[in-house]
Amino acid sequence: MAQYRNHLIITFFIFILVGFFYTPFDPYHQGYLEYWGKALAWPHLLGVDQLGQDAFSRVWRGAANSVWFGLVASVGVLLLSAILLVLEQNSGRLGSRILRSMVSLGIAMPVIFMGLLFLIFLNRSPYTLTLAICVAGAPFAFRQLRVLWLEQKAATHVEASRAIGGDVWHVFFFSILPNLKLQLFELWKIVLAIAILEMSALTFLGMAGDPNWAELGSLLHAHQKHVMTQPALVIWPGVVLSGILWLTRQLRIE
Repeated sequence: MAQYRNHLIITFFIFILVGFFYTPFDPYHQGYLEYWGKALAWPHLLGVDQLGQDAFSRVWRGAANSVWFGLVASVGVLLLSAILLVLEQNSGRLGSRILRSMVSLGIAMPVIFMGLLFLIFLNRSPYTLTLAICVAGAPFAFRQLRVLWLEQKAATHVEASRAIGGDVWHVFFFSILPNLKLQLFELWKIVLAIAILEMSALTFLGMAGDPNWAELGSLLHAHQKHVMTQPALVIWPGVVLSGILWLTRQLRIE
């Protein structure tokens, strides 16, 4: 049952990412103002926004952007946290203490502060926000990864692998990694959900640069003032974002 559920969820995410290559209309084409104010008017299933852009196409492209940049950011968070873990484990007692203190300071910094800090030096763009999410999320992931690593290092099967002469790489790939697979996957799911939500939050605040960029957070920001007259423009980006976060947590690994 879990296998079929995973297949359905993965199919859903693939369908979302298809929005990069195909949408019923160009999500940035401003040529349908005659449909403004008309809900469920064929062929614009969700109507059009105040600029005359097809709302369904923009939600689809926006979901694709949210998922893609969330995926990139989540991988970046885990890679950066793994680098921090390697440095912490090989820096001696003083170096390890200093690094953990810096991580504690990083945990106290919200992603919006990190985003603003990066925007001082870099251009406003989704890539800058992705970098900010990676840096802001690494301390949390490092803490979780370190706990898992210390548990595995002290495990009996790891000590047995060392006792029979296994080198560092053999111990890691054949004793530690197989037993970390499930926990790493669960950690990645949490990081992915947080990254998607943070990307949408930052774009909702207008930090992506282009105010017309199709992303679920920017769509919510652009349409919030029309929530009473055109509620579908706000409801559907919110529903899709909530569905993405919920389905992310439903993924399982056997």
